[in-house]
Amino acid sequence: MNMAAILFRVEARRPASYLLLLAAIGGVSVAGSGPAVGGPRTAVGFLLGGVLAVAALGAPIPAPAGHLGGPAAAMAAIAARLGWPVIGGCVGALASPAGPSGAALAGFHSLAGFHSLAGFLLGVGFAAALVAFLERQLPNRADVASGALVITAGAGLAGAAAWHRFADNSLAGRAAVLVAVLAAIGVAVVVARMPLAARKPRGTGRLIASGEPARGRLDLVGMAAALTGMVVCLFLAPESAAANRIVVVACFVALAVPEATITPVSLGRGWSRLLESVPLRPLGGGKRIGMTDLVSESVGFHALLLGWPSLVALALLASDRERSAGAMATVALLAGSAAITWGVASLVRRRTDGGTALAAVVAVLVVVWMVVVTYPPA
Repeated sequence: MNMAAILFRVEARRPASYLLLLAAIGGVSVAGSGPAVGGPRTAVGFLLGGVLAVAALGAPIPAPAGHLGGPAAAMAAIAARLGWPVIGGCVGALASPAGPSGAALAGFHSLAGFHSLAGFLLGVGFAAALVAFLERQLPNRADVASGALVITAGAGLAGAAAWHRFADNSLAGRAAVLVAVLAAIGVAVVVARMPLAARKPRGTGRLIASGEPARGRLDLVGMAAALTGMVVCLFLAPESAAANRIVVVACFVALAVPEATITPVSLGRGWSRLLESVPLRPLGGGKRIGMTDLVSESVGFHALLLGWPSLVALALLASDRERSAGAMATVALLAGSAAITWGVASLVRRRTDGGTALAAVVAVLVVVWMVVVTYPPA
């Protein structure tokens, strides 16, 4: 039995693998089913693939894999983890209502289901490359995951906006998508090089956040995106209020979910498992069922950080019922995402490792997204 098969069987023992497999099946199937997904199918697939790839690589690869064959074994271990969502994406494309049907197989590239699958595979590869690069730059695995998600979301959303702008001209649309993606990556490079001092870690003496400059930069990017969305989508162009919701929720998932699920410090395997198993209840003897300091602070902090611009817009536009509806919808969607993240992370984090907790939160959010786009509100 070769190395890849051994490592694939090792990953088969992790609950996270099956969570991501099922999320990929359902997500790609829905992404290729129609325009209700809220954007180009390729872009939706790209974002979905990026999220699931980061979730798959959220937990560190077991150290023994590196001793069995050096870099080749490490690459095989990464492939074994990514194989689960990739297999799920392929199954989802075949199961999609827009999937292959008889003679339509001849027009492979015209199938909406395969458009979403192509975007999904691109997103998996793009996010996996980002994780591999950021792991060498940052000691904090939560920051690595958040950085990869922020850059992936920026590239995907920028590409979708560019394609929508030039939808009538396919050649111009492809060129605009390429320029938009390169611009998003360029902005990420510029932000990464900004001089920013390390800040004091949040929390009261617990391992809540690392205080590394990278986390400060990520939070700054999220706040800037929320403010820009408020000004542009709620005031200057209220007809694009839906874009504000997408940007705010994408930033929340990228910033809050990794920090709430992954231990924010680099520790050895034994210490990490010990820390993950400790229920971080309040020292005062409080009885807040299911609440941990880490999850509550991360979710609450980022919900306030990203939600206050929409709350301000809601207060300023209260007299205009139509325009205030966009701000209200953003606040409601962000509150729902925060509640789901807090509930699932608080429940799962006590009993599993950080990688499984991250996969569980991502899988539940994908399922909720599937339900919302399949059965949109009247």
